[in-house]
Amino acid sequence: MNLLTRRDHSRAELKRKLLAKGCSSPCVEEALERLARQGYLDDGRFARRWAESALAGGRCVGARLLLELQRRGVSREVASEAVAAVSAEQSERQVLAGVVAKRYAGFDPRKAPLQERRRVYGYLLRRGFSPAVVSEYFREWEEGE
Repeated sequence: MNLLTRRDHSRAELKRKLLAKGCSSPCVEEALERLARQGYLDDGRFARRWAESALAGGRCVGARLLLELQRRGVSREVASEAVAAVSAEQSERQVLAGVVAKRYAGFDPRKAPLQERRRVYGYLLRRGFSPAVVSEYFREWEEGE
């Protein structure tokens, strides 16, 4: 319960942490089932909250967001539902604009040298933004929109 008071965890994360603390596998499974029945452990809720946080912070979007949720032990179906739900609330373009404004406050693609534009472009791609959205964003800047 102490682990769940700080933040939500996926079932897989909590299982891994309890096993690392030396709990036996049958006891861990029993505890996880009890927590799920009582509503304290819910992969869907965890996935949605984590995805909202990651999207709001610009840590990742799209396919990268889906991958990160799966790395945390969330099934592909649950992760897909969470990504679809949070993506409907905020467009990729809005998140990209926020990331650029926050991380690269003085960045202007019209004045930036090619090397710096490539660096920013690569950073955005590694965060999971689609090349089409990033290219369109840069093009809008260059056209002065």
